[in-house]
Amino acid sequence: MTFKLLCLSLVLFPLGVIADVSRSLGKSPDNRFELVLSAPSNKDLGMVLIRDLISGETTPTDTGQGYGSFQSEDVEATWRKTSDAFAVTVRGTKRTWNTDVYVLDDKVWEKLEFPPYVANILGRQGVFRGGRTLHEDFGGFLEKDQFILFSYVEPDWQQKEKTAQIKDWKPTTQTEWKVTLEFYRRVSPNCTIVDIEPVPESSKNSDK
Repeated sequence: MTFKLLCLSLVLFPLGVIADVSRSLGKSPDNRFELVLSAPSNKDLGMVLIRDLISGETTPTDTGQGYGSFQSEDVEATWRKTSDAFAVTVRGTKRTWNTDVYVLDDKVWEKLEFPPYVANILGRQGVFRGGRTLHEDFGGFLEKDQFILFSYVEPDWQQKEKTAQIKDWKPTTQTEWKVTLEFYRRVSPNCTIVDIEPVPESSKNSDK
């Protein structure tokens, strides 16, 4: 089910109740919204909030730190230049980084449901039970409601040994992939795959 975030006023969710400490993850280009990482203390994990700087309303998201603590730099955010979408990349464990993308549908912030693109990559690697390391890095918003994810998927040694025994086709050893996705409003599913292509690590930053 599509996860939608209804704007909740500070009367219902006072910022002081949600967290005692906070830091800004950046304001939208139009200065209407600000993303805030808040936590009960510096030793606790934080959660990402959307603050409407005009109305004063605060919308909690379901994106939060999964590893480290509030003081660690394990949460990064990027706004779309039109201020109607943003991406948040969060470190989940020592070996995983995950990206969430939210779009504004009228007055509701909607979290995108990514299609199972990782399964596509694992299939090309000859791995069918998941990868050990997953780094999902945001690559930027494009025109026509499209955006890029750079996904690094590394199988563990046991999976590599199994793929080496495959005879009917040769699995790829590529671990870095450029994934282009497109989002839709008021449509289910609200996100689809446009393209998946292998890229060398050296070209990652040049595409942002």
